[in-house]
Amino acid sequence: MRFLIFSCGVFYSSVNPLFSQVGIGLKNPQGALHVDGAKDNAATGTPTAAQAANDVIINKTTGFVGVGVFNPQVKMDMRSAGTENALGLNTTTMNAVDAGAGAVRYDVANIPVGPKIEVSDGMVWHKAYIAPQKAVVVARKISTQSIIPNSATNINNWNVVRDMSNSFDASSGIFTAPRDGTYTFLLTFNFNGAVINDGSRVESQFYNTTTNTVLASVYKTFGQSMTGTADDANSTRSTQAGGSSTVTLTLLAGTKVATRLWHNLVSSGSVELRVTTNPADPTNPDDGFNNLTIIEH
Repeated sequence: MRFLIFSCGVFYSSVNPLFSQVGIGLKNPQGALHVDGAKDNAATGTPTAAQAANDVIINKTTGFVGVGVFNPQVKMDMRSAGTENALGLNTTTMNAVDAGAGAVRYDVANIPVGPKIEVSDGMVWHKAYIAPQKAVVVARKISTQSIIPNSATNINNWNVVRDMSNSFDASSGIFTAPRDGTYTFLLTFNFNGAVINDGSRVESQFYNTTTNTVLASVYKTFGQSMTGTADDANSTRSTQAGGSSTVTLTLLAGTKVATRLWHNLVSSGSVELRVTTNPADPTNPDDGFNNLTIIEH
């Protein structure tokens, strides 16, 4: 049997004495205590997920509290179909011992100063730590690009295979450090065949585009080409220059780094990077020579 109590026409409650269920703002409570905040539940039947989103219910068997949830799975369950599922916390001056193990607080004042969530282990407040998504960039070069002698040239127009933190501009070839930290750059390169000068070299540069400074450089030397001199029996031979460079840099957040190449392989003109003519074919003999990997530690 149910009884309705009206007060000024704006409030009503229902009680089911047989099941000891109390409803506020509705006639068909679904738990030991059921509050319909928007008073939009139907008179009969189970409310919809949208109707439940503004309800508070205490499960009649477990005593668990559901906020927008009819069947709470933990003592306080807020995982409703609605979008307002945030949990509001504030600070406390209680020490961790008095608060007890498992207590959670929002704190701004304690070191390090700034907003943070802290958890008590019964003795000390500990900062709750959420690991950020580390930067991982994997890119390959599949478009032709010439590297001009005696002038370091940015390697640009990369094909991005993976960029976990959206930190790499494929068009310009510039990586922006998402946070203060340590980053490792691995570059592999290979030029098309050319008659290269004896004792020539290629320099890989990792270049800060904001301060216009070289952060690190790696040299590769070459001297095996036959250039047509008497020492080479007046014969020439085309040679491919290539190699790999690995550097680890400590960068501040926002630092912009471009990968560059410089060479003096030939006396004049330029030498193009060796790239595939068919990027869709991994078995192409020219595929996979020029690659860049960046890893945040």
